Amino acid sequence: KVLKGIGIGLLVLIALLIAIPYFFKGQIMAKIKTELNKSLNAKVEFKDVDISLFRRFPRLAVALEELAVTGVDHFDGDTLLAVKRLDIAMNLMSVIKGDRIDVHNVVLQQPRIYAVVDEEGRANWDITKPDTDTAAAAPADSASGEFSLSLQQYSIENGTVKYDDLEGHMHLSINGLNHKGKGDFTQDEFVLQTSTTTEALSFAYGFIPYLLDSRVEILSDIKIDNKTSTYSFKTDNISVNNLKLTTEGFVQLLNDSSYKMDVQFKSPSTDFKDILSLIPSVYSKDFASIKTSGNASFSGFVKGVYAGEQMPAYGLHLGVKNGFFQYPDLPKPVKNIQLAVNVSNADGVPDHTIVDVQQAHLEMDDSPVDMRLMIKTPVSDLYIDAAAKGK
Repeated sequence: KVLKGIGIGLLVLIALLIAIPYFFKGQIMAKIKTELNKSLNAKVEFKDVDISLFRRFPRLAVALEELAVTGVDHFDGDTLLAVKRLDIAMNLMSVIKGDRIDVHNVVLQQPRIYAVVDEEGRANWDITKPDTDTAAAAPADSASGEFSLSLQQYSIENGTVKYDDLEGHMHLSINGLNHKGKGDFTQDEFVLQTSTTTEALSFAYGFIPYLLDSRVEILSDIKIDNKTSTYSFKTDNISVNNLKLTTEGFVQLLNDSSYKMDVQFKSPSTDFKDILSLIPSVYSKDFASIKTSGNASFSGFVKGVYAGEQMPAYGLHLGVKNGFFQYPDLPKPVKNIQLAVNVSNADGVPDHTIVDVQQAHLEMDDSPVDMRLMIKTPVSDLYIDAAAKGK
């Protein structure tokens, strides 16, 4: 009789665990839609809501299927965000009480993000409605929203990100983005442990491409200070294709559209093969079998304020001495590679970018090729001083 009673009790419990999510499905869907429409100046749609007490037990798992956020007004019809599945783990009791929903974990599956700043400096992600009740509300009520965030971890799976700053002439494209973050977001100061990989990352600024379809991997602990909105980091676990990097610095959020930053980076390796991996056509082949030799150096910095038309200053240095490489299936090597490249921008104005290739020399089948290049004012009136000699 005891075992029978326990068995019946377990069956009832399991039945309740299965049934409870469906009891609250309508309530949760209504609350999500109400909260989103109340806080966002955009069109938010999702196909369905999947609710389960087993997937994130003991928390309630709520997943939005095929979530889409599209713009209105100037960006009417433009898709800012499309997510195949947004999975959120919530505290069950907070949902039952209904006053505040406590969010613990967030997973974005196959998100596609398209962020745009147009020629007049308008950003398509500026969709948060202004709070019109701040004057009437007491200071103690400022935190009394429908959602209470106790986020401990989040992840992005197979994401796609495209960023176009038409005003600042900057383009960023990321495919195959996988990112994880873990930390106690309830604290004013905490360390966020992150892991990021990309299948293909491309970046161009001032009409000059710096990266093209590069594989990137970053492992970094970020110190977050919510009081000053400052994110500090220092890591030597960054790789771009075969190139290893060390970096340190900080990024500070000044307001919704302005950032202050001071970041320095360099390559600890002096192996020419690591620099060679940045060339997409070389890296895409059987890169491991290439014979190489030679020394290289790579370093740079970004420092200043990013705000609309204002960009931070930056510099980039690349040097190669006595470089050599040869594919196993080709009879002749490319040797005696000498390269000195300096890219500088003293004030962040895209038109003030200077590309100075002081020396570029290589020999193919004992035939020398020499080049030099100077680029100035790439935006307003492109100035080029270039020469090449070889056969």
